[in-house]
Amino acid sequence: MDTDRIDLNELEIFLTLAEELHFGRTAARLGLSQPRVSQLLRALERRVGGLLFERTSRRVTLNPLGERLLRGVRPAFAELQRAVADTRSAAQGLRIGFLGPYVSTLTEPIAHHVARFPDCPVELVQVPWTDVFGALYRSEIDLQLCLAPVEQPGLVIGPEIATFPRLLAIAKTHPRANSAVLTLEDLADLPVIGPSPQVPPELARTFWPPALTPTGRPIPRLPAARTEPEMLGTVANNRGVFLTTTAMPTHFSHPGVQFIPFTGMPDARVVLVWRKGNDDSKIRDFANLAAPYQLTPSGARAHR
Repeated sequence: MDTDRIDLNELEIFLTLAEELHFGRTAARLGLSQPRVSQLLRALERRVGGLLFERTSRRVTLNPLGERLLRGVRPAFAELQRAVADTRSAAQGLRIGFLGPYVSTLTEPIAHHVARFPDCPVELVQVPWTDVFGALYRSEIDLQLCLAPVEQPGLVIGPEIATFPRLLAIAKTHPRANSAVLTLEDLADLPVIGPSPQVPPELARTFWPPALTPTGRPIPRLPAARTEPEMLGTVANNRGVFLTTTAMPTHFSHPGVQFIPFTGMPDARVVLVWRKGNDDSKIRDFANLAAPYQLTPSGARAHR
């Protein structure tokens, strides 16, 4: 045996067994057979010239030689894993999720990112209203553009990069379709398409109107629409209205739907979020580039 050669499989077995202190759990965790775990550990012990664990029929413990190896190997192995993950991540590029109407807020930040990091391509992934943060939690995307506030465990809230005034989508045949502006009080007479039950509660609470108008009149709710085309179809058929933002008509329209300025609800804010513990430098790079190009309510970029 070449005692100077480093075998990563042996080191992975050693580090996992040092955590589990059980051959069966180590084998299950690594998807190996228990005899294979024992074989690789014996090979490592021959390589270093001594036993690393005390084994009895009841327990497995690190001995002083094993503790010495663990102190040296654990940080080096973690650094090696990070290097491989960073390289793999760079090869995959940057995957950014977005809710449909807000994709254009990413155009300028992406252009700056690609110009600065030409070897890091950007992939855009639309996330559904019925599973707003699912792709992020499943690591299918690296970061996400979403509406504030975000009150989700395990997520980092990055810079705010856009704000949008509110609009009300209403059928062009509706008697109120020619209004110059509509208010929260008007919604007592206009059934509103509600949020899907899967919409995060903080978003349902702040993006959709409250249960009552300022004078205490109930605001009627219609069943949720899962997509923007569903919502527009429901509105066009004069079955209800939908409270949205100035981002909506930029990307989604319908010949039977009118968008009217709406007051009584704060502007919608759009922020970047990513998973806690994800230290990928490309995420921070993009967030830092996106922050100086905030989109103001007027639609102009404000370089901060």
